Amino acid sequence: MREMRHENLNLYLGLFVDSGILALVVEHCPRGSLADLLADGDVRLDWMFKSSLLMDLIKGMKYLHLRGLTHGRLKSTNCLVDGRFVLKITDYGLPMILQSQNLSLPEDPQDLLWTSPELLRNPVRGGSFAGDVFSFSIIIQEVISRTLPFAMMDMPAHEIVERLKKPPPLCRPVVSVDEAPAECLNLMNDCWNEDPDKRPTFDDIFKQFRGISRGRRANIIDSMLRMLEQYSSNLEDLIRERTDELEVERNKTEKLIGQLLPK
Repeated sequence: MREMRHENLNLYLGLFVDSGILALVVEHCPRGSLADLLADGDVRLDWMFKSSLLMDLIKGMKYLHLRGLTHGRLKSTNCLVDGRFVLKITDYGLPMILQSQNLSLPEDPQDLLWTSPELLRNPVRGGSFAGDVFSFSIIIQEVISRTLPFAMMDMPAHEIVERLKKPPPLCRPVVSVDEAPAECLNLMNDCWNEDPDKRPTFDDIFKQFRGISRGRRANIIDSMLRMLEQYSSNLEDLIRERTDELEVERNKTEKLIGQLLPK
């Protein structure tokens, strides 16, 4: 895993095993996880920015699958974002490491919301290729709506997991049609198909997603420049507002001094 090199995979630097403590040493990404970025209300994400993050995720997963490696635990919390807003996948290969050490992770129902129905019913260590595609579809929902998985269902995680395990009816997130291009919503629906064999591969997803921008160049730099312009405009408004407040306070102070002392 240390030899795996891809711009959208978080680099494994080493492994720490001592006194019963197992830790992975990985490349630091200063902007935290994708979940952190989506939850930050101060960061405005337009569709170009969102599509760039999703394309990074697709490229990373396509590389993993071409190398014959499934992720098995793909979710927005283990997609990291570096200082240049490039998404990098981490925790890949973790099931193999845990198996080699005869360890297992306790699964919280909240962590299972990205797991495909067939793997909830019959868990497989390391997951499956089709299972990773389902996980990706839930991340699409998170990125498009900037909400937690299945947030619109308004029910506890363990109930959602039970509904996923035992359809019908099918339990899937609901996303507004005006939040993303129709082709992206269709792709999301294909990726969470109940039948694993009918889900597209990441190679198919890459080809489809590349055309979703309808010929427009999804350039993260352009998107960031627009964000900076927006921040600059907001900053000017804030300075103007604070200056007005300062002027009011100065007038109050002068008026008070004028009442206390002769002019």
